[in-house]
Formats: sequence, structure tokens, C-alpha cells
Amino acid sequence: MGKYTIKDILDPVDPKRFWLNYWGKKHLVIRRNTFKTLFKWHDFTNVLNGYPRNLNHLQILDYDGKGTKWCLDKVNKGKLKLPMLKKKEVLDLWRSGKTFVLSMAEYTKQDFVEICDELERYFERGQVNIYCSSKKDAVGFPAHCDSTENFLFHTEGKVKWTIYDNSAPERKPGKVVDEFVLEAGDLLYIPQYRYHKAESLTPRISISIHFPNKRNQSLKKFQITKKGAKREGWYNWMPENLYYDAEGSSTRDVPRKFRMGGTQWKKTYFNNLKK
Repeated sequence: MGKYTIKDILDPVDPKRFWLNYWGKKHLVIRRNTFKTLFKWHDFTNVLNGYPRNLNHLQILDYDGKGTKWCLDKVNKGKLKLPMLKKKEVLDLWRSGKTFVLSMAEYTKQDFVEICDELERYFERGQVNIYCSSKKDAVGFPAHCDSTENFLFHTEGKVKWTIYDNSAPERKPGKVVDEFVLEAGDLLYIPQYRYHKAESLTPRISISIHFPNKRNQSLKKFQITKKGAKREGWYNWMPENLYYDAEGSSTRDVPRKFRMGGTQWKKTYFNNLKK
């Protein structure tokens, strides 16, 4: 691992500026296109087509029109007394305008693993949740706060964000301090416990990569963990020497006489046709 550094993730904002001025204090909006392709609609299609056997963590918000959240993992384990949905029923709910959440998706893509591994040098072990809405005004979460530091990558569509002045343990969001629209390529940082709300203006994909803070972490006593200390890496499972031999020579080359158009290939091919 080691594809990304925190400088890459926060670019063009200097990491020192982030830690001094934003971490744990206020939200930060970064408008750029660096991570525009992290997770696109074709990725969503590939994941959902694995339902239900190859998809363990799927949540459907407002599944029944009454605010109920349907959760595949809990339904499978009997912890949630809701019906098991057929694949076509899940598709119908999606097309009706529901918001889907693919939770615990760190190992869905190599880039997720790489981003988590880099930010886990500064935070505790993180998690990836992918929020996908099929229509404008799809039901999401009301104004709320999270107990983690949240980095939100936008890859499809437009989302209106509202940031409030209150943080937990306050029980109400308080006054609006900022409203803005983010689209593909934009990054939003929200400090832990800060109230916020997201609204879909179009079909959208937003990726929440969030982390608890390290215990007793502070600017005066700042702990940085070495890479790879908190998670298994993304391994290359391709067979060794698949395309090159031990000496480094390519094994892809076909001897000239057997290439299409070669004399040996013509002779073998047309002799087989005559049989």
C-alpha cells in the first residue's frame, strides 16, 4: 500500500492548515476532480447485481414509506423482523426513488483501502459507507451528528449540504451556518459531533469515509501510526510469472510461425477445415 498521502487526499489544502484550522473545529469544502471516479454508477450496478449472496451490507432508507430502514445483514440474522426482499423487489424500490447505503465497503475498491490506510495513520480504524440515491429529493437522514471524523467524497450527481452551529451533546441542530451544493470530484470534511444534513438534488453517489479520533490525540501530542498498521492491504492475486518468465522475458509472444498469417498457422488451420 502507499498509493495516497494525506497531501494527495486534501490537495490543494495544505495538511498543516487542515490540522490547525479545521480538525475538530469546522467543516471544510474542497472543490476539485481528483477523486471523481472513486465509485461510479457501473460500480454500483456491479455490486447490486451480487444481491443477496455476494452483498452482505445493504441498507434501504424509508423502505416502507414510513421511515423504516431495511437492513440486509440484520434481516438475514433475524435481528430485524422485516421480510427478505427478492432481487426484483430491491430493484423496484431503487427505481421508486429510495436511497441505498452500502456500508462497510472498504474492500469494494482498492482506492478505498488506500485512502483508509493513509488516514488511519492519524485516526483510528475507519469505515466506508456509500450513499446512493436514484432520484431528486430521495429520502435520506434528517439533520444529525456522527461520533466520527467524516470525509465525504462525491462521485455522481449533486448534493445540497446544510451545516449547523451545534454539536453533540446538544440535542438540536441549532442555526444554519452554511449551505452549499457539491458535485462529482468535491470533498467535504465534517468534524465529529457536528450537526449536518444532506439532500439529493439529482441521482447521486456520495462516499463517507469516517474515523474515530485516536485516544488523547492533540496538536501538542500528535500520534502518527505507520502505514499498514491497522488493516490488511489490497493484494495482487494474479499468478506469478503469468506474462513474464523468471528472467523477465515476455511470455505473451507467440512464435512467428504460429501467428495468424504465419505459414504454419495457415497450414494447420486449413488442413483442419478439410477434415
